[in-house]
Amino acid sequence: MVYSEETVRVETDVEQVLTGLQVGLEGARGTCCWCGQELHDGHCVTVYAYRTAGHDEWNLPRIYCHDCNGGKIETPTLGTVEVVVTAFLGVMQVAASQTTRLVLTGVEVEEYSGPDDGSEG
Repeated sequence: MVYSEETVRVETDVEQVLTGLQVGLEGARGTCCWCGQELHDGHCVTVYAYRTAGHDEWNLPRIYCHDCNGGKIETPTLGTVEVVVTAFLGVMQVAASQTTRLVLTGVEVEEYSGPDDGSEG
């Protein structure tokens, strides 16, 4: 069987793209970036995520517990898609490596800033 090296792009919504993305560094735990509370499976969180123009990878630099809920897009950055979402944390088991990951589930967009919004950072 011969496989093509052609790149295939699929359009979808932000909620679907962020669902299943890992938060935290390793294992099934994360930390609120504001108060330091440990976050586990089932916690409701707010996440700030972004993707720069020309790149496919989303970055999740900030996660807040339900009490802190500090996610806001205060100054949109030109050329960057930025979102603030609420989600629940879930655990994904990776059989091949015998590990677990803390991931986003039930993602809902609260704020959205497109690549043409804002000014140069």
